[in-house]
Amino acid sequence: MKGIIIFYKDKFSKYADEKVFSGESARDLTKKWAEKIDLEYFELEADSLSILLTKAKELCDSKNADYVVFSYDDLPFLDFNLSKKMISSHIEYKAEYTFADGYPYGFSPEIIDSGTLGILAELSKSSQKDLGQMPMARDSIYNLIKTDINSFEVEAELADEDWRLYRFSFHCANKDNFMQAKALYNLICEKTGKSDKSDKTDKADLSVDEKCQLASQCLDCLKTVPGFYNIQIADFVHSNYTYLPYNSAYEEKNKLSPLKTKVYMDLENFSSLVDKIAAFSEKAVISLSAWGEALSNPDCLKMIEKVLSYSGLSVFIESDGLLITEEFCEKLKKIVDEAPERSNNWQKVMIAISLDAFSVQTYCKLHEGCNEQDFSKAVNAVALLQNAIPGMVYPQFVRMNDNESELEGFFRYWNEKTNPSAGNFIIQKYDNFAGLLPERKPADLSPLERMPCWHLRRDLTILSNGDAQICRAHVLSGVIGNVFKDDLENIWHKTDDLLKNHIEKNYKEKCERCDESYTFNF
Repeated sequence: MKGIIIFYKDKFSKYADEKVFSGESARDLTKKWAEKIDLEYFELEADSLSILLTKAKELCDSKNADYVVFSYDDLPFLDFNLSKKMISSHIEYKAEYTFADGYPYGFSPEIIDSGTLGILAELSKSSQKDLGQMPMARDSIYNLIKTDINSFEVEAELADEDWRLYRFSFHCANKDNFMQAKALYNLICEKTGKSDKSDKTDKADLSVDEKCQLASQCLDCLKTVPGFYNIQIADFVHSNYTYLPYNSAYEEKNKLSPLKTKVYMDLENFSSLVDKIAAFSEKAVISLSAWGEALSNPDCLKMIEKVLSYSGLSVFIESDGLLITEEFCEKLKKIVDEAPERSNNWQKVMIAISLDAFSVQTYCKLHEGCNEQDFSKAVNAVALLQNAIPGMVYPQFVRMNDNESELEGFFRYWNEKTNPSAGNFIIQKYDNFAGLLPERKPADLSPLERMPCWHLRRDLTILSNGDAQICRAHVLSGVIGNVFKDDLENIWHKTDDLLKNHIEKNYKEKCERCDESYTFNF
């Protein structure tokens, strides 16, 4: 059987040509992999999945190829042995689609039968037109296959150990993954005795599993730049959420109830911070809701507009919904419509409305100080936002013993596409803040084996005065610097030693009592 290799040339792959891998770039290394596989290779560009599949099918037919080995062109760790094994399995078992399962992204290609390419191209223009018109993403072909997976002969090459929990992605499209790839490459060079600068000689390479094991123990692979900034822009709240420690902590610290405070982060400081974030992380989600009701900040809309001025940044807001009006939604819609498309694979704006209940009685019990009218306002806020920014609003339910009996009702109602959120919703686990609150979760979802904390790896929490914290579990303490005064990168690395302890499975103080390490924001 004849095969060809097709590389998708991603025009947005920012670091693909950086020669940091012993003087070679990721694109150089993918071509070396192709030469070693010993199949003719080609590069394609396309603005959508449908266009790519159509071009790939035409190329396949013109070369009389029976199958295509498909990959992006910015993967420095494409593995020869794993790829050859996949090709052999694809041919032996007459598969229509072959992929590697359980490995991090970046070690293996996808293999697609020529006839299957034609079927997928047609699907992307007809019944799956929505998927077909979307810009290319690294899981686009797999996601299209999944829509009718039982109709295809699929072969999976399984990893001995499931590495997906680490969410590694070794490509060079953005700063986060580029840093991760560089860190792993340097480790491999150190392990094999190959220079990371000039030595291009072939030396004993490591298996994919050995590389994964190295990455799982490497601080610089696990922690690159923040992907989620949890920023408090308002101290004020309308009520006391009984499952959060914020009100009592605020009163103890400031001798004032947050229901009466007028403290907000000012627009100038916020704008300066967003500039720093865009320069440091390049791509991230900015939450305006570490604590407090974000929409109470008089400059909230201007803050949203500032974040959206960077195509690599998105906005996330958790709100009680009580300040959402038609006028607010009209202004928000204008900002969203005029903002450039995102380059970070997230929506421009995502707003979660904290309902936490299916009945008004439970809502008022969990939101002390709220009444039936507030519940109606919160539910109506979902509909108002959905009309203005469809698909970007999410009713939210923090699952705990107090509302467990209403979980099914909440799910059934908000899951319906005809309801105000069009089927979108969030069910969130209860957090006792490392023992600060009573244990109220109805089910223990934590993994049997603990991994290094996602929040230390991905998140940076910032209070309204600019104080950055170790993590949100510290509520209003655990300060490690101030983003208005200190260098953002220096602050970010203040928790490196704590993460090293996690890698060594050495948990201290709050970390020992916390069960949020496996939860993931963005």
